[in-house]
Amino acid sequence: MSKSDIFVMDARLNTMAITMPNLIALAFFALLCIIGLSFGLHSLIVGHEHTFGTTRYVPWGLLIASYVFFASMSTGLCIIFAVLQTFDVKLFRPMLERVLFLAIITIAAGLMSISLELENPWRVPIYGILSANPHSNIWWKSTIYSMYFALLVINLIMLQTGRYKMAVKVGLIALFACLLANLNMKADMSVIGSRSFWRDNYMPIYFIIQSAILGCSGILFANWIAVKLDPKIITDDFNIALKFISKILGFLLIVAGIFVCMKIYSGFYPESPDNQKAMSLLLKGDYAFNFWLGEFLLGVVLPFVLLVISRGIKLSLLVVASISSLVGMFYMIYDLVVVGQLVPVFSQYNFIDFPEYWSYSPSLHEFMLFVGAISLIVAAFIAWELFYKIRHIH
Repeated sequence: MSKSDIFVMDARLNTMAITMPNLIALAFFALLCIIGLSFGLHSLIVGHEHTFGTTRYVPWGLLIASYVFFASMSTGLCIIFAVLQTFDVKLFRPMLERVLFLAIITIAAGLMSISLELENPWRVPIYGILSANPHSNIWWKSTIYSMYFALLVINLIMLQTGRYKMAVKVGLIALFACLLANLNMKADMSVIGSRSFWRDNYMPIYFIIQSAILGCSGILFANWIAVKLDPKIITDDFNIALKFISKILGFLLIVAGIFVCMKIYSGFYPESPDNQKAMSLLLKGDYAFNFWLGEFLLGVVLPFVLLVISRGIKLSLLVVASISSLVGMFYMIYDLVVVGQLVPVFSQYNFIDFPEYWSYSPSLHEFMLFVGAISLIVAAFIAWELFYKIRHIH
């Protein structure tokens, strides 16, 4: 079969996948994305102090957590994509570009979250160039992730135009950039009062493991959506590839479980007085629900059990495991960002009328922006699958 015949066949499959239910799903998520963006624009107009739940004492909230979540997922996807592309694993060729596109739209959602969290987002590209500060880790983060996004787009263009060798080189550069930015998150956490919430020595590994879990879970969930849009993509190679990803996810969940056990140990048998109050709040205080249901049950136990039961074969169980893992990882990131800030920096001095903990609750605007970012990913992915198919028969 010639390449022209392959593209014609693929185009016919695309046409068959463009059904009314699929178009309704695309319109629904696109509308949610627009609504989320409208809330962000409203915050820029009236001021974040009137629409966000953050304060001078708790300056980072839901949108920072969502930025870390989406950026980490994109990092995990890029790691998997770069490895598969570099070694040219034939088994994953039908879904290779799907993973790349997912990495692009997840980092786009992350950049959307962090941009609309800023009061003056337009200043970032202007003064990031005119008055660059190499001593600022935030400047490095914004610069590296912007370059990373551009490299992913270039990589996708090269794959679509058949320049595979150059695409591999660009993919490796993008991998280096995203790993550099991901490891720099440790420095970000040291900027605010949450710097003592987690042991610095473990933070780089912690973020990489989270990213890899999010990447694997994102692949399983995205391919489930692709199957719902067009069941004809299911082949023996497709099932084997998903089974392989599920095995990697299972191993990573075991490693994540070790980190969760370390949190439990630090909370009940604290060795660091700076860490004690935050861990107590997480494990036994107001955020205990987040930890035990979100981080422990949904983030580690349930997805691992479902993966074992499914044996990497049953797609329905795999997608439930991936959703559970995604929700649990978000809880982990949200708690990491927020809980450490709730302990006043000078609480150990016992000032009069000084609260034991600060408080934070996401506002409607923050929540809708988060929903808008998720909807951006889903809508863009559905549009890509329906109108610009990346699946080719090899």
